[in-house]
Amino acid sequence: MLILPVALAADPLWWTEDGIATKSEQFGKAQSRDADAYQKAQGELERAKKLVDDLELGIALVGRDDARLAYLDGVDRELSGQFLRLQKHTDLLGDDYSRNFGAALERAMPLVAKEQTVTQCQQTSAALAALGRPARCPGRDISADLAAVMDKDVELQGAIASILSVDWPRVLLQGSPQSAVAWTGTERSVDAASLARALAAEAIKTAAYDRELLNEEVEDDVASPDTATREAALAKALDARDAYMEAVRDAAASGLKKAKSAVEKAAKKGGPAAVALCFNPQGLGGCGLPDATGEVLALLAK
Repeated sequence: MLILPVALAADPLWWTEDGIATKSEQFGKAQSRDADAYQKAQGELERAKKLVDDLELGIALVGRDDARLAYLDGVDRELSGQFLRLQKHTDLLGDDYSRNFGAALERAMPLVAKEQTVTQCQQTSAALAALGRPARCPGRDISADLAAVMDKDVELQGAIASILSVDWPRVLLQGSPQSAVAWTGTERSVDAASLARALAAEAIKTAAYDRELLNEEVEDDVASPDTATREAALAKALDARDAYMEAVRDAAASGLKKAKSAVEKAAKKGGPAAVALCFNPQGLGGCGLPDATGEVLALLAK
């Protein structure tokens, strides 16, 4: 009868990060808030990127000039700034969690393990890793015990409360209404990006792919600490954008003329009349004119 307790006492102790995370109420509270906030921020970021993409397409269709490109550059800089702010917040948040949970783990370890040696268990089987199974090691898993002690750690509770009191940065672009470009008139407007996609969808995909390849070549240099290297990379990125916009305009040129003729003919039969091209997405302020995009696209689809 004395053999079993002795054997149990000799069992090696181990823990895993996932084991603590899944059992810790403090970690769960933080993860729940930040997972939702991160998803929201990512959604806002994707919508903001879509607005910039639409703005580029719209300007490509109506034609680039200094004022339109200056407006695009301003919106693009705003997006870059908000993205960097979001990235910095995410990085700092990760550092805060790592530091505070790490310190709490150090405080909890001697309370749980007493004087026994404890190891962190890593995945020991490639087969289990491929199946997504949690790491297992010989001996006793004390992850849940550590999590329970950490959850009662007043210092950790205060740190988590402080972290959760800081709101995540929003990613919300603020544009401004822009003047529409006369097409068949200026009483209503059609979204130029939507029209461009209707006229040259495949060409836009090809031009976007070519641009992406060029941007990949300078991706590392854009973040270089060397000013000359960084400026050269940014210039190449702008050249890639210009080439993309030129390719879109060329691809849509003949279709745009035919579309204008179709709209003019339809107007005589009660269709959308006096339509201008609005290069500025509604999400950035639009052009201050009643929207005729649905009617125009429906007409072109016939």
